[in-house]
Formats: sequence, C-alpha cells, structure tokens
Amino acid sequence: MIETMNIKGRIRQSLAALLLIAGCSAAGAHDFTATLNGQKICFNIKSKTGRTAEVTYSGSIADKRIQETEGMVEIPARVKHNNVVYTVTGIGAKAFSGAEKLTGIILPGTVTRIGDFAFEGCTSLSKIVFPGSNVAFGEGVFFKCTSIKNVTFGSDWKQVDLKRFRWSDSLAAVSIPAKVEKISGLKSLKGLKEITVDANNSKFSSYSGALYNKVGNVLYGCPRAYKGRIEIKEGTETVTNGALIDCTGITEIDFPASIKKLSFREASRMKKLEQIIFRGNAPVNTAYKGTEGKFVIQTANADVRITVLNGSKKEFKSLLVQEAGEYSETPDSNGTRYAVRAEELPKAKNIVGVKSF
Repeated sequence: MIETMNIKGRIRQSLAALLLIAGCSAAGAHDFTATLNGQKICFNIKSKTGRTAEVTYSGSIADKRIQETEGMVEIPARVKHNNVVYTVTGIGAKAFSGAEKLTGIILPGTVTRIGDFAFEGCTSLSKIVFPGSNVAFGEGVFFKCTSIKNVTFGSDWKQVDLKRFRWSDSLAAVSIPAKVEKISGLKSLKGLKEITVDANNSKFSSYSGALYNKVGNVLYGCPRAYKGRIEIKEGTETVTNGALIDCTGITEIDFPASIKKLSFREASRMKKLEQIIFRGNAPVNTAYKGTEGKFVIQTANADVRITVLNGSKKEFKSLLVQEAGEYSETPDSNGTRYAVRAEELPKAKNIVGVKSF
C-alpha cells in the first residue's frame, strides 16, 4: 500500500514537472527582440557557445497571430543582445506565418535553413532574395504565398526546386544561376512564361524561354504559360516526353531538321495551336504500335496545319497516321499505351508544302 502511494506520488510529481515545462515553453517562443530599420524582429538563441540565433515569432504558437512586420524586410547577418553578437543562421518554423503585409524578404549569407511554414500565408510577399550559399528548406515554406513574382537564387546553389513556389501564379520569369546542377518542379508553376540560364552553367542552357541541356540538343521543358510561337532550337535532337504537352497557349511549333525523338502527344492539349512546322526532309517516328514506329500527331485542334518542304510533302502525307488506335511513346512492350481518337488526328489534307523556310 505504501509502495503504491509512493508510485502515485512520483507520477503526480512527474506530471507536474511536465506541465511546468510545457507552460514555460508555451509562454513565449522568442528569447529576445530587435528593432531593425523600424521593424520588430524576434529571435531565438540556437547556441550560446556558438553565438547563433534564428528568426522566430512572438509569443506562443497557439496565440492569435498579429504580425508586425510589413513591407520589405532585410534580415541582418548578425544581431546584438545583452552585449553579445549572434550570427543569424536560420528562419525558424512559422517565423513570418500570417504576415499579410510583408512584401519582400532579403536573407543574409549566414542563413542556412528556413523552417517549416516559415512564410505561410504571406499573401503580399512578392520578392525573395535568397543567400548566396545553399539553403535547407522545411515543409511548406511558402505555403499559400500567392503573390511571389520575383525570386533571386543564390549564386552558389547546386539545385533549384521550383515547386516551392507553386502557390503563386504571378511568378512569370525565373533565372537559373551558373552552379545549379539540378532543376525540378518546372511544370508546377502555372504562370511561368520564361526560364533563363546563366551562360556559365555547365548543365543547362535556355533558348527562347525554354530549358535545354548545356549543348542544346535536348529540350527538357517549356514553361506552362508560354504563349504564341515557339521555335525549337536548331540542333535539338530530343524533345523530352511532356516538354510541351501542358503549354496550352502555344499557337505554332517550329521543329528543326535535327529532330530525332519526339512524342506524338506533345500537341494533344493545345487547343490554340494553328501550325506545326517540320523542317526535316522526312517524318520521324513519334509513336509505336507494338514495336513498329509510326508518324502520329495527336492534336486538340483538328484544323492544325502541318507545314513541310515541297520535296517532303508526299512522304509526310503517306506516312501520317489517320486511324484511331492505341499508341505508345516507346517500343517497349510494357510502355503505357494511349488511346487516340480519329478526330484527334490531322488529315493528310492538313499537310501543306513550302519552297523553303
């Protein structure tokens, strides 16, 4: 009986201690504040011995958030508190969450991490200047940031994931720095019209707003909001599957004579497409019926004009598939087969010849 009471007592003491710890941690999220250029910024000390700090929010995460930051905010590389200078190494989780009047953020080179949902709901945030060195990102950093239109990536970044900005349709142009070796999420940006790449980049290049490999013989992708005529770069041999398919604003595609690999599906969603130009002397296999190569062009507009050289017109007409069926993009027997209706296939009469281009 005495032992049972002792156990109950220890449990009560443990619970009380836990509640005390929870109460202390909920009392305030920040260790100190600093007023910088008229803006009140909250900080947490990450390491007293290392003298590092991160930007955080005021009060408890459970409190109703009233963000005081607004306009363009430049985070300092270092901040002084109680005569100690701390290096700012991160933006903490939810640090600027709900700051609806924040329009821009400039991050110093000392920042190496941005925490989960750090800028969640910053609906007026339009400009972001990242540090020069690589930054680690948490989840949903720019969740519901619907106004982002200007992003500057770090000069030493090795990879760029554009999907982080997918909540904003205002981001129309992106510039990729010289040291980037991996780009992902290009197709996640509905409003993107143009992507450019630093001329010194060793992995990628850009032409007419689209993304290519360095030597320019592989088209990786065209931004989804691209409009009007697109000229595929001379020397391009491969159009990566899906590179053009979701660019529904394209009205004309000009393929160079160098094209060797092209999917029949690339124009299948382009309702505004009026003309496809093939500069080559003969059609390429764009689809497969089993292992047999076929010249198939699936379009969303049955009136699309296919323009070729006069000397190639007869061959293009004879090889153009006009029958409905199932076709795949590769000769692989396990490849995905797509059903194509007769009304999605241009007729031979759509092929017109020109003396020269």
